[in-house]
Amino acid sequence: MFLDRNLVRDAIHVMVLLVLVFVLLFVLTWTGTMRCSVIPGWCDAYYGIMGRPKVAVVFGESGLGSPELLQQKMANPRSLGVRPTLLNIEYVNAGNLKEYDLVIVEKCKKMSTEKVKMFIDYANFGGKLVWTGDAGTELVDSKNFLHEDEISVDSNAEHKIIGPWARKFENKAVRLDKLLGVEYIGNYCALRQCREEGENCVGLLNPVSTDNRLVYGFGSGNQFCITKGEDFAIVKPLNTGTSTIVMTIDFLSNFVVNGENYGNNLPLIITNSKSRLFGLRMGQNVAYYALPPEYFLNEEISPQHRYTSLLENMYLAMVYG
Repeated sequence: MFLDRNLVRDAIHVMVLLVLVFVLLFVLTWTGTMRCSVIPGWCDAYYGIMGRPKVAVVFGESGLGSPELLQQKMANPRSLGVRPTLLNIEYVNAGNLKEYDLVIVEKCKKMSTEKVKMFIDYANFGGKLVWTGDAGTELVDSKNFLHEDEISVDSNAEHKIIGPWARKFENKAVRLDKLLGVEYIGNYCALRQCREEGENCVGLLNPVSTDNRLVYGFGSGNQFCITKGEDFAIVKPLNTGTSTIVMTIDFLSNFVVNGENYGNNLPLIITNSKSRLFGLRMGQNVAYYALPPEYFLNEEISPQHRYTSLLENMYLAMVYG
């Protein structure tokens, strides 16, 4: 009888331990601290509870990106087989975003500061966010620009606009630039002459580390090309922050704009860590793509310059880790 009681007690302890481990794994996965793919079978268990991952593409009236093409390419059963929901920015609120495991923002150049803050809050509380191109670079109200002297402790700071991703709302700073880890400079074809016909091959793609799951297995030196009607954003990394450059464009010569030299390697894909749990910063959950990912698959580009893996890796890395 004594032995039986010990066995029952030990069994209860084991069951409690297993429940605690399960809860810990669930929280770590939910916050993005741990990739569900780290443990074999855990992704199936996690999304078995949470339901199949839901993806939304938020779009507006202007800017870089083709939401319908992105939806089509992701829904291809020979590729991801995932059909994202298209949401117009005008009708999206914080409650809408919470329904989705991954939110992609594109073709959304003009955006109010309230909407920008909504996406920042979504990411800060664990939402997985992919921001693309020139989304959010045009303000609805120029009064919401954030100036250097408004945040600097230096009394001699200039009353100079920081950039379109640095806003203010109700006397508080709204820093999309810090969320993304980059500063927007402009669109390539507005800064350089782009060909009207055929491909514009402007440089080489170089992954910083092929171990990063966004570019897993992608080799260095592949040509980076766009076609008529396409463009991409020129951005530079912020001097401070927690961002990680994943892939760069090598222009093979220095990129100079208005006398400022940005070097020959500029970011194309960059990630950041902004989700929080009990005030602590957790796993990587924000990615910025200077080129909308569906442009990598545009059929007007020659087959050797299309990179299907970059779209597939974006989804798998952001959702499954």
